[in-house]
Amino acid sequence: MKSRVDRIRLKPLCVAVLAAFPLVVMAQDGGDGEAKMLGSVTVNAYQATKQTSGATKTDTPVAETAQSVSVIAREEMDARGVRNLNDAMRYVAGVALESTGIDNRVDDFSIRGFDAGSWGNNVTIDGMRAPQGSQWNRTMIDSWNLERIEVLKGPAAVMYGQVAPGGMVNQVSKTPNRERERILRLGIDGHGQYNAAFDLGAGSADDRHLFRLVGLVRQGDTQIKHTEEDHSFIAPSYTFQVSDATKLTLLGLYQRDHGGSTYQFLPMAGTLVPTQYGRIKNNSFIGEPDWNTYNRTIWTAGYQFEHAFNDHWKLSQSARLTDVQSLFRTVVTNGALNADGRTQNRRAVWGEGDSRGYTVDTRLTGKFSTGPLAHTLLTGVDWQKADWTGARGAMNNPGAIDIFNPVYSHFTPVTTSITYLGGVNRQTGFYLQDQIAVDKWRLTLGGRYDWAKDDTWTQAYTVATNTWGARTPTQVDSEAFTRNAGLLYVADNGFAPYVSFAESFQPSATNANMSFGGKPFDPVTGEQWEIGVKYQPKAIDGLVTLSVYDLRQQNILVNDPDPTHNTCGSGASQCQVQDGESRVRGIELEGRVTLARGFSVIGAISRMDSEVIRSTTGLRGKELARVPDKTASLWADYTFHNAALAGLSVAAGVRYNGRSYGDSANAYRIPSFTLWDAAIRYVIGRDSKLPVQLALNVSNLTDKQYISTCGTVASCYYGTGRTVNATATFSW
Repeated sequence: MKSRVDRIRLKPLCVAVLAAFPLVVMAQDGGDGEAKMLGSVTVNAYQATKQTSGATKTDTPVAETAQSVSVIAREEMDARGVRNLNDAMRYVAGVALESTGIDNRVDDFSIRGFDAGSWGNNVTIDGMRAPQGSQWNRTMIDSWNLERIEVLKGPAAVMYGQVAPGGMVNQVSKTPNRERERILRLGIDGHGQYNAAFDLGAGSADDRHLFRLVGLVRQGDTQIKHTEEDHSFIAPSYTFQVSDATKLTLLGLYQRDHGGSTYQFLPMAGTLVPTQYGRIKNNSFIGEPDWNTYNRTIWTAGYQFEHAFNDHWKLSQSARLTDVQSLFRTVVTNGALNADGRTQNRRAVWGEGDSRGYTVDTRLTGKFSTGPLAHTLLTGVDWQKADWTGARGAMNNPGAIDIFNPVYSHFTPVTTSITYLGGVNRQTGFYLQDQIAVDKWRLTLGGRYDWAKDDTWTQAYTVATNTWGARTPTQVDSEAFTRNAGLLYVADNGFAPYVSFAESFQPSATNANMSFGGKPFDPVTGEQWEIGVKYQPKAIDGLVTLSVYDLRQQNILVNDPDPTHNTCGSGASQCQVQDGESRVRGIELEGRVTLARGFSVIGAISRMDSEVIRSTTGLRGKELARVPDKTASLWADYTFHNAALAGLSVAAGVRYNGRSYGDSANAYRIPSFTLWDAAIRYVIGRDSKLPVQLALNVSNLTDKQYISTCGTVASCYYGTGRTVNATATFSW
């Protein structure tokens, strides 16, 4: 199976990284006169986002939404030099980052204890899910092409269908606007990786035709030795204001990732636990330089359409086609570190995939009154389909390696067998939501019915004998009705107490053969109760949210307790039954305020108590894997305005991640860690037609070496070390 990725060779392009790291819990919608020096050069002034469409798919203010929502807007990302979702959410409460350590292939994180990243198919782009695919075939959209990032806490099934109960992230693309952005960024990081990015806007004099072109190139070394990155994208968009009532926006994207993968399994001994020789460094590479590849191409084409029938009713439709192709080759650990405390057995892996996803979301919004009740009624239907294929090869393994003094063997891989797989995943959902306002009360009621269908197949091929095994197909159909409800009171003093309830569902598996009787499993369901209060002060700009929640997931798949039921799946592994339930209870406080002119403070703190409350495998009472008991963060940014230091900004932040367990049995305890960040910015030519912002941003200032998580004796992961970025941003 020849990957199309290998045939595509384009000269790369890519991103410039700007300012500081840590950031926000609640971000901003845009800058005012104080937020910008000239053109689009941002200086401080993190303003709380007043409205965002992700939570309700309407224009409901964030302060009047009965759930915890965090928004990271473009100005925030620029000020902190955000490169990916893990960077963006460093200062959001209830989020655990880098679930598989340093990994340039995907965005991998959890929200309120549950997977919400690329591997779980929980990330959406413009409200539409990225396509599913084979094992390593996933999207990862560059954040330079995003206008904002919306972090929705708790179940969001009524709006988006099959999603994890802890929450989800919606990425909103840059689209044309009347400001005609013209931005160029050039930069270099501490690893010698250079980057360049541009954002150009244009349009007709009457603003009926607006254009935007966004692009980026990034090339060079990464934190991991012998691993280079070659990344680029270009994204054109066009908006046609057909009439005062009708608007059409076309969006396209082509992204290319070539080079090595920073992801690698590391042994527990020598990382989480020191050997007699200590611990290996967080930039060590124990794979093979000649067998370290992650090549991927992503292209998308879509549109956003709006038509207002009158002042009260509006029709909206979003659609997108996404194609992802990837090739992955790596060498990872094979079992625990050897008894000598130095050498590690290894195994070679390769896989490739191709997926094409289609998504359409059609919505009708109406605003009307019935007596004293003001309604915002939303009804919609969304449909999605992913058609994918993949392959994974088994091959000879390279020799053991000394993890403290690696000498690479440059082995020759020989593939012995290949497992081909593929499938078609479909989902159709109808949803209805009514937001009712009466006096200072806000009531939201929503419901949705989903139909999901997964057709998958596998087929083995033996290279030596040139023989094919039988194709094994399976089909899983799932249906679910999900609900949500929220009640909020808008007080005159800026406080808004609320209570909400929401449900989630996910198909439990795409393969019915994992049960002993071959019977498909019911969907995995989730539900959350949340109470909280939001505060939007009138004297200063800011938004603070305090929330308490009880989140549960039912119908979790666990191993069949009958040891004789061990013949399921193509690998004849232990069968599974549907008899697990878990719970996460937590409290979060997150906020951002501009205390004085040019002085912004952003903070977040959370406490999570996770527990397996039902299990057939002896896990009852254990904590969930990768759920830190406490997290806290604080970021302060100050811009000088006096004549001598005008144009200078300084920022500093601290992030604390509490202890957690890397596995469900709680055998591997992950220590807590604290990281420091800093930034300094200066604008040259503030009053000229071409101001230039110089920025230096440092993440993990002390180069703290810490374990992100550790699931087995052969799968531990370091978190990102010190990252230094220097950029020059030109705007006109």
